[in-house]
Amino acid sequence: MSIDVVTAQDPAPSPRRSVVLWALIGLFVLGVASLVYGLRGGASGLDFGLLTVSFLYLMGISQAGVAFCAMTRLMRARWARPYYRLAELSTMAFLPFALVMFLLIYVYARDELFHWLSAAGEGHASPWLNARWLLIRNLFGLLLFYGLSAFYVMKSLKPDLPDGAGVDPRTTERQLYLLSPWVLVAFVVCNTFFAWDFGMMLLPHWHSTVFPIHFWFGNLFAGTAALILFPALLGRTHFGPDRIRSLGMLLTAFTLMWLYFYWAQFFVIWFGNMPREFEPVWRQMYGHYAPYYWSMMVGCFFLPFAALIFAAVKRSLVALCVIAASINAGIWLNKYLIVVPALAPNDRPFDRWLDVIVALGLAAGFIAIVMLLAGRLPSYSRWEMALTPEPKR
Repeated sequence: MSIDVVTAQDPAPSPRRSVVLWALIGLFVLGVASLVYGLRGGASGLDFGLLTVSFLYLMGISQAGVAFCAMTRLMRARWARPYYRLAELSTMAFLPFALVMFLLIYVYARDELFHWLSAAGEGHASPWLNARWLLIRNLFGLLLFYGLSAFYVMKSLKPDLPDGAGVDPRTTERQLYLLSPWVLVAFVVCNTFFAWDFGMMLLPHWHSTVFPIHFWFGNLFAGTAALILFPALLGRTHFGPDRIRSLGMLLTAFTLMWLYFYWAQFFVIWFGNMPREFEPVWRQMYGHYAPYYWSMMVGCFFLPFAALIFAAVKRSLVALCVIAASINAGIWLNKYLIVVPALAPNDRPFDRWLDVIVALGLAAGFIAIVMLLAGRLPSYSRWEMALTPEPKR
């Protein structure tokens, strides 16, 4: 029996999985209640710093799901086919959260986060730097990406649904191949807007043409690592060693590329001796935030690189799960260091219980929807795994 046939079988629901699902739903409800309580001024109100960090992190790894599918489909990477459906469902699971959370931050926290809005009338002549265009461009990015992704996912899902028996798999494969570049363009556009507004523009006089690339590549890096954790969390662990090794090799390349993009955004500033523009990385590397910075570097580079150079690690699902968790923790810290030091010189991420519960509730709601979708829809792209390579002409 081939590996593809084995991986195409969805495991039966287990009682433990039901318990985990209900626990996540309970935590999500508690998070929503805490959010309402904080917005109404309870416990001195809600600090949007931690919530913004969690929002950016979860949106990034979820959007990376469809981006991963588009990228590997363009490369004709057959080893990635068992990962496609869970990656696509993870993107769709965060769609309602992305829209609601952005609007919530825009309504309640825009004056706190986006200092340049109040200075737009005096210091800037560009209409780009006002509240209306902040709303328009980020909503446009979200609707563009999620609208195109929804169409892309439905196109991929159709042959595996009961009413898709007459759909030609080869035609669907070609259509997805042609749609994939546009999905990647939408991913870059959406993440570039968020990188500008929720990252670079939080600090006055900081201008980096490489920062948006570092931002969206970090999302792709963490999202690809999460594809190791999602199947383990959902009990879909029937991936052959070749597929696990291939994903480990991709993570090795992404580890090196992440370090390159991280260094490239500051290289010109350092080489050109521009201390004012070097201040964003200076406040991360030294002083109060230094432990978080070096923890990020360990999680995103030192630990993955040191481990993934060994072939045995890339063949071990347990080892790759540890590395994937390390990468995701590092990318979360990266988002934290992008947002929070611009707002507070001495913040500690887990000091206020209300903020922590709201952030955990957001993550729990996202994971719960992924589990619900995976339990009600085919969690493997069976039609795609059954396809054989087209003969060369």
